[in-house]
Amino acid sequence: MKVHLIGHASLFVETLDCNILMDPLLWNPGISEGMQDICPKRQVLHDQIPEFDILVISHQHIDHFNIRSLANLPKHVDVLIPKDQFLETCLRKLGYRHIYPLKDFNEVRIGSTRLVATRSENRVPEYGMIFADSDGVFWNQVDSIVNAQTINEVKSRYPQINFLLAPWQPLLQIQYQYNECVIFPYASYSHLLKIIGLTAPKAIAPGANGFKQINGSSWLNQIVFPVTREQFCHDVQQAYPTIQDRIFSFDPGDVITLNNGEVSHSPQKSTFVKKLADDSDSLYFSPVNTDSKLIDDNPEGYDIEQMKSVIEEEICIHLTKFFNDKKDSLFMEYGYWKAIYQLEVIFPTHSEAWYFDFSEHSIQCRRGKNPLANVFTLIAASSFYGLLKGIKGWDYANFGGYYRCFNKVYQATLYGIIRPFDDSNQGIPDPLSLKFPYKEVYERVRFYEIEKWGQVNDEQTIDKNSQNPMVIIGNTLIKPQHKVQCI
Repeated sequence: MKVHLIGHASLFVETLDCNILMDPLLWNPGISEGMQDICPKRQVLHDQIPEFDILVISHQHIDHFNIRSLANLPKHVDVLIPKDQFLETCLRKLGYRHIYPLKDFNEVRIGSTRLVATRSENRVPEYGMIFADSDGVFWNQVDSIVNAQTINEVKSRYPQINFLLAPWQPLLQIQYQYNECVIFPYASYSHLLKIIGLTAPKAIAPGANGFKQINGSSWLNQIVFPVTREQFCHDVQQAYPTIQDRIFSFDPGDVITLNNGEVSHSPQKSTFVKKLADDSDSLYFSPVNTDSKLIDDNPEGYDIEQMKSVIEEEICIHLTKFFNDKKDSLFMEYGYWKAIYQLEVIFPTHSEAWYFDFSEHSIQCRRGKNPLANVFTLIAASSFYGLLKGIKGWDYANFGGYYRCFNKVYQATLYGIIRPFDDSNQGIPDPLSLKFPYKEVYERVRFYEIEKWGQVNDEQTIDKNSQNPMVIIGNTLIKPQHKVQCI
């Protein structure tokens, strides 16, 4: 059996008996009425797509039920769909005639190949799909919400799942628009990891969610995708070490092969789909820096090169030394939770990022962004520079919106994810606030202002000849009032 990833949730499956096309998305951008595109970027060679016998549509959501793609496919093939009258009506309008609605756990047989529609608790209606032949069992869960009962039913038929294409991204697609919480969705992500543990596949890859927002909605890329593929693969390996290296980052154009129960991954071996570029770094989760993007207007007019020099020295030398000196005390919890801290500084002309891995024996400062980072700080360069020089404090940075931070710290386990301070949203403190404590910064800035404004000469003194000092009476200070004389 061979599984080709066309892009997002679109697959071409070759079994011993037949070829199957599932959830076809064949044009770019072409997803969700043109507001999304496949990510990573790909090219589909339409005239090279092999003939197929069966078309499978998992559900009617517009990133799985693509009218343009369906309109350009042959209409004589057999089509498997959920029990969805609207979906069937649309297909008949497009010219399809051999349409077969499937109930939960209905089985379709083509020679020795078996297709089984697996139940979803999200009654769209939708289903996942089992593909089984003598080479092995492949379960594509698509977008379905799977519970233990469904897993039990599947494993009663197929005790060993050789390859699982798993839901992995706890999408935050409409939370911002509906004024709902956009913090990292710990509970839903934990559930996804638990389902993988119950399924216990021999090999796994993150399924679907291979898209990005484009054009006017591209700002949502900093909210919608809270987990990177690298983070998911890392978490699965951490929670289920027996899976070893059998977790694959599945790109358009890649092929997964099942052969006598063994699973292998062949990057870019498809003859009709090619990955053109990996633009997944645009899906950088940063819910504190979206439509109100952090900008540095540099209101004090600091020299940019001077700012850059001072900030780089602080981060690469002093901050790194501070982290190592305090590794076993102030930052003990960072090491315990294997925190990777990412600090992004926004200059008026560009931004630069550095990261620090607190799980290392000797913490190093490295340039760039890390897809496994889980503690984040963003700060405007002029605000950071002012803080380093004792000119501006945390009030300026916070109230002015020049400083933002968040974290998504957890550890993946066989039983889901574990968080620090599980009973609250407190998380762990931001490293910059520990390096530069509020009280110390506040006092330093006040002393700077005294030096700037407080050293006055006699000509600048207001009411220098006051003849009415305070009078001490017991423990009370009283300022006598001048008598008013009538003329």
